Amino acid sequence: MIKSFKIEMKWAIIYSLAYIIWMFVEKQLGWHNESVRYQPIYNLLFTPISIFLYTLCLVDKKRNHYKGELDWKQGIISGIVLSVLITVLNPAVLYITHNHISPDFFQNAIEAAVGKNITLQEAQAHYNINNAISNSVFEKLSFGVVIAAIISYFVKTKKN
Repeated sequence: MIKSFKIEMKWAIIYSLAYIIWMFVEKQLGWHNESVRYQPIYNLLFTPISIFLYTLCLVDKKRNHYKGELDWKQGIISGIVLSVLITVLNPAVLYITHNHISPDFFQNAIEAAVGKNITLQEAQAHYNINNAISNSVFEKLSFGVVIAAIISYFVKTKKN
C-alpha cells in the first residue's frame, strides 16, 4: 500500500520544500514585516506554483505508476493522497517558518492587526501557531482536492 503512494510522498516533500523556500522569499521581500497585513494576499502568489507541482505529481503518477494510462478516478485519488500528505507535513513547514525563517511573524501580524480596530486579545487569538496549523489543515485539504479534481480531468488518458 505504501509503495503505491511513493510518488505522492515524493511530491508532498517537494511541495513542502518549495513552500519553505516561498516563506523565505516572502520574509526577504518584507511581507512578514512592514507589509505583514498583506501577506495573505501575497501568499496567493504561490497558487500557480501549487498547481504546477500538483500537475507534475499527476503526470509522474501517470507515466511511472500507471504506465501512461490514467483515468480521472485514479488521478483524483492520487491528488487526494497528495493533499493529505501535504497537510500532514504542513505543521513541520509552519514550525520551520515561524521558528527559523520568520520568528517575529506573529508579533508583527498582531501589531498590524491591533492598528485596524482589532483588540490585542482578538489579534493574539488569531495570530498564533495553533491557529495557523488548524487553518492550514482546512486550506491544504480543500484546495488540494479541488485542484486535484481539475488537474485529473486534463491529465487523464483521453479515450478516442
